[in-house]
Amino acid sequence: MNPDLRDLIVELRADLEADQPATLLWGQINQGAPADKISDDVPQPVRELLEVADGVRAGDFEILGTADLDYWRNLLGHMPEFSGVADEPAEWYYLGLLAREPLLLRRDTGAVWWCPQTSNDPFYVREEFEELMPNLEYFLAAYVFGPLYIDVAGDDGWWEFLDEHGLTTVDEDDEEPDE
Repeated sequence: MNPDLRDLIVELRADLEADQPATLLWGQINQGAPADKISDDVPQPVRELLEVADGVRAGDFEILGTADLDYWRNLLGHMPEFSGVADEPAEWYYLGLLAREPLLLRRDTGAVWWCPQTSNDPFYVREEFEELMPNLEYFLAAYVFGPLYIDVAGDDGWWEFLDEHGLTTVDEDDEEPDE
């Protein structure tokens, strides 16, 4: 995990803790887990996140901590047929939830996958499952702790918290130049 993202998570955790209990309903970033408490089968990018934050509640996002991993790992075999996950559960890692719907990490590429919220139907009948971001770091920076949060979760307490911290606008220096 890049040092800037690591520092941001630590800073946001401190700010959330300073405002408890008011923030507990929509935001909580747990202390990191000791490396020896993280299972060997956890993908490296997730391991790095767990060492900084052993579970994150960020508005509609819930990134799983070490205490929850075994339970959710068992649900990979119950993912809808259209996703293909149940056919190859060892290729996937259950990263967390967005509005109670699965967020998975593909072990071979590190990409974060989801069931896009294209209708009011539950995810298991929408028959859509696709890559959301090419890696965990981009996903965290853009969606969980950044300006794309509002696109998938809306305007809520977490969004207001991100806005107070100047994290709701795209930094033009981060955009790729036109070719």
